[in-house]
Amino acid sequence: LVHDGSNSTIQNNVGNLTIRQDADDGDIVFKCDDGSGGVETYFFLDGSATQTKFNKDTRHIDNIKVLVGSDGDAAWWHDGTRSRLDNYTGNLEITNYVDDSDIVFKSDDGSGGTTEYFRLDGSNERTVFTKGLQFSDNVKSFYGDGQDFKIYHDGTDSIIQNDTGDLEIVNKADDKDIKFQCD
Repeated sequence: LVHDGSNSTIQNNVGNLTIRQDADDGDIVFKCDDGSGGVETYFFLDGSATQTKFNKDTRHIDNIKVLVGSDGDAAWWHDGTRSRLDNYTGNLEITNYVDDSDIVFKSDDGSGGTTEYFRLDGSNERTVFTKGLQFSDNVKSFYGDGQDFKIYHDGTDSIIQNDTGDLEIVNKADDKDIKFQCD
């Protein structure tokens, strides 16, 4: 432990440097100036909950990843241009456990704000699209477990294709029609 007249330093030149807390349910607390003349806890090792808890934001500079998993199997990071969430093994799952709540996907609205594009509606068990859905040419929309029904545009023609059973067009509205129009 050294103080040079301006700064204090804990320095170790050989082997490990170990900070150990042996008190039952005791913590190791890291405090610092709060920028307003006071001192606050920034993070601590919580001995009773066996967790590391952060009381202040953490900032990771560009290209420094938050790695999760014993082998760093998932990474969250920013490369200076874009933010990334990478998964290197198994499925990437996003789960909301709150009853009757949604997972909402928002993005730029073209006017300097953000807007919802779609959401997974947990209370109504459906996906709700609040903006248009565009499929490129030859990208098919499949329906049914066996993908028996599809709709797509091949760049020239629009196709509705049924591969099994009857194709039914039903209008249940009272006193209304089914209209076919052509040039």
